[in-house]
Amino acid sequence: MSVLLRLNRRGATLPLGIIVLAVMSVAVAITYARITSERHASGDLKAQLGAFAVAQTGLSRYMAALTTKPAATHDTTMTDLLGGTALISLRMLRESTTTLLPAVYVITSRGSYTAAKRYNSLTPSAQRTVATYALWVPTPFDLNGAFTSLSGIDKTGNSGALDGNDNCLALNGGGRPAIPGVAVPIGTYTGANQPINGNPDDTPHPMGTGGPGGTAKDSVGIDWAGIVAGTKLPPDFLNPAWPTAFQFLNWPVSKTVGDLNLPSDGKGILIVTGNLIMNGSQRWDGLILVGGTLQSNGNNVIQGAVITGLNVKLGVNVPQQTIANGNKTFQYDSCNLARALGHIGSLQRVRNGWTDSWSSY
Repeated sequence: MSVLLRLNRRGATLPLGIIVLAVMSVAVAITYARITSERHASGDLKAQLGAFAVAQTGLSRYMAALTTKPAATHDTTMTDLLGGTALISLRMLRESTTTLLPAVYVITSRGSYTAAKRYNSLTPSAQRTVATYALWVPTPFDLNGAFTSLSGIDKTGNSGALDGNDNCLALNGGGRPAIPGVAVPIGTYTGANQPINGNPDDTPHPMGTGGPGGTAKDSVGIDWAGIVAGTKLPPDFLNPAWPTAFQFLNWPVSKTVGDLNLPSDGKGILIVTGNLIMNGSQRWDGLILVGGTLQSNGNNVIQGAVITGLNVKLGVNVPQQTIANGNKTFQYDSCNLARALGHIGSLQRVRNGWTDSWSSY
């Protein structure tokens, strides 16, 4: 007689359910970990792109804001950028005042993207550094003559020279083409013509009619109102501050509000809103801008260019100035002007000189 054993299967579903729940938990955990990893990767990518945008925006804004020649080194932080901040560092690689070649700079921008969502409080903000090489390109200067006066000139005697022939022998194989030695409004040059050299020779170049209501003032392309107000050509030295001999090596912008009795020889750009007096054997290399008249007492030398009577552009009647006897030499010099006018211009990027892989430490 066979005995049929009945197997008792009660309770078998419990371990099976536990196994199913365990498998589902593992699946959920794997799915969550994968989604979290993808979210982190996506967030990191977004943060990297954000840091790149901040760095590039900071670099572009910095270059666009420069209106005067930068110093050899400069560091600044832009905190008003959308999404973060940018640390800008500028370094000069080649100076222009000694070589007459464009100044060369390298500019780096390290952007920190602070707007990104961070899943860990210990995770730092995304950063990215871009850089570019740039040249400082001076703004072209429209020069009417070696000696330009909006109020006219009276030249006493035949001595001296008002010379538009280029004194510079370093550029273009022997200097630039000659310019007028004198440029004045029509009928405002009196006295001797023999001291005038250049193109034309022995005669002044007529610029138009004189006075605040005339046309001559419009032919002098200088924003004199902006220079007087300080928004154009901001000075490196404002009188009574005066450069030392060593500081003059940088061809600075020196400005005097009112009249000036020139304290010493100098170089660079000299701005005088009133009248300028030169005594003895004083010399200036570069550009002189005078609102009133220039009084030359002695054997003075200006190698570059001089423009007087600029207050006419402000509606002021400036009297005719007298250039008396004496071996005065006011001569056009393109090299000295290039050094002095290097302060006015803009930074232009070097083609193929940009990178987003600049090493930073």
